[in-house]
Amino acid sequence: MTGSGELPDETAAIGGEGAAGPVRRAGLAPADFTGEADGRRRAARTVAQAVAQAVPRRVPRTVAGLARACHPGPAAAVTILVAALVAVAGWGPAGTALTALAVLTGQLSVGWCNDAADAAVDAAAGRTAKPIVAGLVSARTVRVAAFSALAACVPLSLACGVVAGVTHLSAVAAAWVYNLWLKGTAASWAPYAAGFGAVPVFVAAGTPGHALPAWWAVLAAALLGCAAHLANVLPDIETDVATGVRGWPQRLGSARVRVLLPLPLLAASALLVVAPPGPAGPVRWLALAGVAGCAAAGLLLGRRVPVAPFAAAIGAAGIDVLLLAVTPGVVTAG
Repeated sequence: MTGSGELPDETAAIGGEGAAGPVRRAGLAPADFTGEADGRRRAARTVAQAVAQAVPRRVPRTVAGLARACHPGPAAAVTILVAALVAVAGWGPAGTALTALAVLTGQLSVGWCNDAADAAVDAAAGRTAKPIVAGLVSARTVRVAAFSALAACVPLSLACGVVAGVTHLSAVAAAWVYNLWLKGTAASWAPYAAGFGAVPVFVAAGTPGHALPAWWAVLAAALLGCAAHLANVLPDIETDVATGVRGWPQRLGSARVRVLLPLPLLAASALLVVAPPGPAGPVRWLALAGVAGCAAAGLLLGRRVPVAPFAAAIGAAGIDVLLLAVTPGVVTAG
């Protein structure tokens, strides 16, 4: 049979005999298919370009927010001071490096926990210097970072030795308890005293024989912790009180804290001068004079430079670490 009529569109579509033109089904010409594909490609390129432009801006912003939220000054100061102590105590390069990592991750977790826990209060107080309030990073991201640093801190601490590790983790736990509970109570000084007081115990635990630390070293460290608490809170006392935070320094008030702050600094340093065995030589008395100078500077500059008291406390602690380095019986009772 040889019919001569036009082939159906389907036959023409596959190039059958007599196919005379393109498919016209559903009103779509090849140009329509090409235009639709081009549109999808253009949309994909637009999305990709938007992501490529947004991610580089967002990632540095988040990193900068996390860097500020970890309280970098205190974190670096505590890490350096503890690492210096274990180096002086004879832990060796590997032990000192491991200690630095353990202490740093612990301090990062504490700083991030603090900012995440205080996010609502900081926002209510209008503290735009805080990275969460400033919108650099979300509270959720900071919270995740805190728990991640804490998870890293556990094996690093235990790698320093079981006793040393448990001691350090107890100090970190005390700081978390401060952030989440004791910060607004009259006992807000206790976690600072416990955390700083644990440092000589940690250092002694890593020495040969796992000796007990000298009592005066523990007490001096605890006093430095109380001073650090006062100095750290002093710039924010007024806004803390306005938002309902009623810790020990807030109950005392700014004026009393400024007067009280030098006392634990001087008491700690005096212990390190007179308590160790043997006569106090000129180096110890010179160190005490240096601490007195730091305390006086913090007291005099505190009103004009809010960070001066905390800087003075860190300076005094640094002098005390140097004092311990040249004092016999740093980590042992004898």
